Amino acid sequence: MKKAENDDSETSRLLDAQNGSRHVQLETDSVPDVVTYGSVTDEHTEEVANNTETSTEEEGFSLRRASKRQILSFVSIALLNFSGFCYYSVIAPFFPNEAIKRGVSQTVVGFIFGCFAVVNFFANLVFGKYITAIGSRFLLTSGVFVAGSCSVLFGLLEYTEGTTFMVFCFTIRSIEALGVAGFQTAGTAILTHAFPNKVATVMGSLEIFTGLGLMAGPPIGGVLYDLGGFKTPFITMGLLLLCCCVFVTVLIPPQPDEQEGKTDMPLLVFFKLPGFLIACGLAVVVACMLDYMDPVLQPYLIKEFNTSPVHIGLLFLLWAAVYAVLAPGWGWLADKKKCVPVMVTLGMLVAAVGTLLLGPSPLLTDYLHILPRKLWVNIIALVVIAASCGALITPIVNMMLWAASDAGMENNFALYGVVSGVMNAFFSIGDLLGPLASSALADRFGFPWSSTAFGGLVLFYMLITMAFYIYDGCLTPTRDRRVVSTDGERQTLLA
Repeated sequence: MKKAENDDSETSRLLDAQNGSRHVQLETDSVPDVVTYGSVTDEHTEEVANNTETSTEEEGFSLRRASKRQILSFVSIALLNFSGFCYYSVIAPFFPNEAIKRGVSQTVVGFIFGCFAVVNFFANLVFGKYITAIGSRFLLTSGVFVAGSCSVLFGLLEYTEGTTFMVFCFTIRSIEALGVAGFQTAGTAILTHAFPNKVATVMGSLEIFTGLGLMAGPPIGGVLYDLGGFKTPFITMGLLLLCCCVFVTVLIPPQPDEQEGKTDMPLLVFFKLPGFLIACGLAVVVACMLDYMDPVLQPYLIKEFNTSPVHIGLLFLLWAAVYAVLAPGWGWLADKKKCVPVMVTLGMLVAAVGTLLLGPSPLLTDYLHILPRKLWVNIIALVVIAASCGALITPIVNMMLWAASDAGMENNFALYGVVSGVMNAFFSIGDLLGPLASSALADRFGFPWSSTAFGGLVLFYMLITMAFYIYDGCLTPTRDRRVVSTDGERQTLLA
């Protein structure tokens, strides 16, 4: 008996010594901290040496409990989000008509908008891959500076006509897309690193400022255009972005990638991960669903219901307000890994219903005779779509990070940069394809059928997502058994 007790005490001393050496290594070596995304924790990550990992349920997302670095990062990116989306939406009320007056065809106007998305796609991928080589803070501030300068230059195109106007529109919009891609990629990466345990909650809170920017942009643009003509909205918003550049340069703290140095993160590896590809596809589908209305909804409402431009503007304000109010709640839910499959699936189902109501779809009015073709149906549709968008947008970053983490990739700033760049890049694809497809479909079949087609797209991708989650759920027990087996072998060796 004594021998057994001695053996047990000896084993205990060896394990304590080994744990102690491991603690020393964590404190002294440059081993990355253990990070979990969202509030998902399992039995393998709950206990961490020296309490380096805090329970996400205890942390939460609260600026009152946040560090100075976190507060400055969030405030800076929130300011950029508001200014950037305000500028993004300020162009809508007047630019197409102004371009046509200067001898540019409607098709070329579409390409002027489209070239921004194409350049933005490739720039986001490049900036995401090389963010640690460029430096996230430099990429953020220089991107804002380039975007603001291009806005001012765009306003000066008031003094050009015809081919000159068209060429400079393409040139300035393309350079502007580089700047926007820079601060989009850097901003998302900085916030992901600042709040690794509450990524979706922070992104959802950030969408409040996105919604406010989208709400403020069109009326501001209309007022400035009435006051000073074509150049005034662009110069004003450009100067606002340049002021933001100064504030961000002062406020944003030094970032860890400045100490990490250059880290190469091959992009092709990510596109071999099924979960990552599902998140990329979701970004495209959501962007298509959001943007397909832009070129075709306003003419349809005016023609079909004789809706005034003021009332149409109020409808878009309602859409942005509903989205901004609900996005933080969706973000909080998206940080819970087990909730995301159900949330995304139901979100796509609700979004598809809203898209079918917009018009409404001839399937509901002419074939099933369920709904009348009235304006109030379209108002309900916009509210339904806005309410569901947060459920689809907020989990995308977490879905990508979880896929990379499951594949064993190291959690560092380079990973955050790639995820940020890829997400924004695929949003750009949807920003391009949505308006182009809806315009073509509306010209041929009318807006109600165009909206029906996008509702079908959302339903189709919902089925793909459901199939992936069922397949992934079947693989989870196998992965868990492998982890448990590995832990058992480790304990056997220690004994």
